Amino acid sequence: MRVYFDNAASTPIRDEVGQFLKSGNAEGFYNPSSVHQEGQRSRAQISKARELISEILECQTENILFTSSGTEACNYIISHAIQTYKIKNVLYLETEHSAVIETVQSTDINKVKCQLTPDGVINLAEFENRLRSLSGKTLVCVMFINNETGILQPIEDISKICKKYEALFFSDMIQALGKMDVRQAVAYVDFASFASHKIGGLHGVGLAYMRNSQPVYKQVFGGEQEFGRKAGTENVIGISAFQIALEACVSKMDSEHANNLKLHKKLVDGVKKISKNIIIPALDSEKDASISTLIFPGLKSENIIIGLDIEGIAVSAGAACSSGKIGGSHVLRALKYSESDANSAIRVSFGWHNYPEQVDFFLKTLDNTLQGMNFNF
Repeated sequence: MRVYFDNAASTPIRDEVGQFLKSGNAEGFYNPSSVHQEGQRSRAQISKARELISEILECQTENILFTSSGTEACNYIISHAIQTYKIKNVLYLETEHSAVIETVQSTDINKVKCQLTPDGVINLAEFENRLRSLSGKTLVCVMFINNETGILQPIEDISKICKKYEALFFSDMIQALGKMDVRQAVAYVDFASFASHKIGGLHGVGLAYMRNSQPVYKQVFGGEQEFGRKAGTENVIGISAFQIALEACVSKMDSEHANNLKLHKKLVDGVKKISKNIIIPALDSEKDASISTLIFPGLKSENIIIGLDIEGIAVSAGAACSSGKIGGSHVLRALKYSESDANSAIRVSFGWHNYPEQVDFFLKTLDNTLQGMNFNF
C-alpha cells in the first residue's frame, strides 16, 4: 500500500485529465502560431482554454498569461510590476514561497518585511503603518494560503489598505486554487499566480493574472505569443489539461473541501494521541485543512520522511522547490521556531484522492516510526 500525502508539492493527474490524454482529442497538436489548419486548430484549443479559465476567474481573456510554471508566473508578475509601474518599494511576508522572496531580493528597490503574528498571519495595523510611511509606488506581496502551514491571509482587508494608499497587490494563489472560491479573492488583487500541477493538471503550465492587460511587459524575447508578453511556442496539451483540471476541481470543490476537513480532524486528533510533544503550527488560526506541518523536536526531518517512505507513505519537509537547501524551513524560522525545530518538521498535505483509512494508516505508521527513533513522547 502506498499513501501519497504530498499534494501541496504536486497532485496526481485527475481522472478527467487522464481521459483527455487517452482520447483522440489529445492527438494532433501542432504549433499554434502556424497559419495552416493544423496550427489554427491548436490555436483554437488555447483560446478555448483561456476563455473557460477566464470565465471561472471572472476576468477578461487578455488578463491571463500562460507561463511554464507557477514560479515563472510569480517572477513575471513581480518583474512586470516593478518595471511597468515604477515600483519603489516592495512589502512582503517572510513566509512567502521562494519564487516570490528570491525575485524580490534580486531587485535593488526598497524591500520591507511585514510583521507576522505567531501563527503567521499578517499584522494589519503594522502593515498599514509601514505602507503609510513609504514614499513612491509600492507593490505588496502576500500569499493567500501558505504552502507549508496552510494559514490563510485576510486578502480582503489587505486589499482595502492597499487601495487606501494606492499600492499594487499581488497574491500567490497557487495553493488556493481548487480549495476555495478564488473568484472573489482575484477581484481584490491586481495580480495573482496559479499552477496546473497543484490541481490535477500537468506539470509545465502556470498562469499569471493581471487586472490591467496594458501596458505589455515582456521578459522572454523571440516571438509575439501570449498577446506579445511571452515569446515561445505554447504548451497546447498542458494548457488544455489545465482547463480540464480546473473545471473538475471547481465542480467538486465543496465535496473535496468537506473531505479535507474530515481528514484534517482525524490527523490532528490522532497526532495529539500519539504525543503531546508533537507541534502543529498555526493550528489555532484560520487555515486550509489540506496542509499541515508537524514538528518532532529532537528528530531530523529527513529521517522521518525516509522512515515513512519505506513503510509506504510519501510526505515532505516543506516546499519541494526548496529541497536541498541547508537550514530547514524558512517559513518555520520566520514564525520564530528554532533552527532545530525547523529541521525537525514534515509537511502532510491531502488531495481529493485521499480517504480516512489512509490517515489511520499514516498515524499507525508514524507512531511505530517514532518509537523506533526513540522520540521523546
